[in-house]
Amino acid sequence: MNLNERSQLLFKHLMVLYLNEGRPVGSSVLAKMPDVSVSSATIRNVMADLERMGLIHSPHTSAGRVPTEHGFRVFVDSILTVQPLNASSMKQIEQGFDKAQTQEELLGSASQILSGLTGMASLVMLPNQEQEVLRHIDFVRLNDKRALVVLVLNDLDVQNRVIEFDEPVSASHLEQAGNYLNAHFAGRHLYEVKQLLVQRMDELRKTMDQLMVSIVEATDEVIDDKMKQGMPYFISGQTNLLNYDELADAEKLRALFQSFEEHSDMLNLLNKSMQAKGVQVFIGQECGNESYQNCSVITTPYERDGEVMGVLGVVGPSRMPYDKIVPRVDMTARILSSLLNK
Repeated sequence: MNLNERSQLLFKHLMVLYLNEGRPVGSSVLAKMPDVSVSSATIRNVMADLERMGLIHSPHTSAGRVPTEHGFRVFVDSILTVQPLNASSMKQIEQGFDKAQTQEELLGSASQILSGLTGMASLVMLPNQEQEVLRHIDFVRLNDKRALVVLVLNDLDVQNRVIEFDEPVSASHLEQAGNYLNAHFAGRHLYEVKQLLVQRMDELRKTMDQLMVSIVEATDEVIDDKMKQGMPYFISGQTNLLNYDELADAEKLRALFQSFEEHSDMLNLLNKSMQAKGVQVFIGQECGNESYQNCSVITTPYERDGEVMGVLGVVGPSRMPYDKIVPRVDMTARILSSLLNK
């Protein structure tokens, strides 16, 4: 949308005042801005033009104006100037990852960092199980009929599961099974491992003894369970949303939290973000569910070895300081990606 210089200046001032104070902005307030050198009558005419363009509207009880969803969109796309991240915020992000060792801990830390740094709810989408690579598999014999299977995925994600057998199993059987599985499947994506195990199971039954087959079958079940794991994302700081007047209505919050739990709408949004590069801002109806009215979602992908693994972001009121939130989301993703690459 093309705004002339005067309209853009006044619209920018209105947006900044509204984002900071959350109250309708009147022409008399804009007339007092130091770089506004036009009459109140001219300002009223410009405000009327902005309203006809669908950028602002007048709430039912006020002569002042507030931005529409379309106004937020134009502001974010065309006018917003992002502030560089300060040293204090950078240090807070880096220190938040200090104790994380595994991939799961890094992703959980990212969620907690974002909610603390932004004062909003944060989401970190877990990697698609099909993208996870099996690096190594080990078995630890616990007793005659029980063993611990250890899956190492993507170098940082370690999964431990106890498996039980109908008959006694020796350490040599477990070692033999581990050698076979590592030789044939290490370095492959989990979905490939799953497909190949299904394809080869008949062959294994002919070439291996029954105990070896049962070990491989149990491992197949562990991989299957890993691929079906429940929560598709970490979420932190939902209670932060209680601090915003426009979201504090009990019914609205209940609908918003229910949307988080049902996953589908938020996953659709996060999947869109995976297809795009850089930070994405979704406003109101763009989020895909009416429970996100008056909300914005800011997301960006994180990567490992140049491949997009998932998305992280924040959910908060549309009246948020985009100039500060966008770089915090972006830098958290960059630091998370660098740690996953290590």
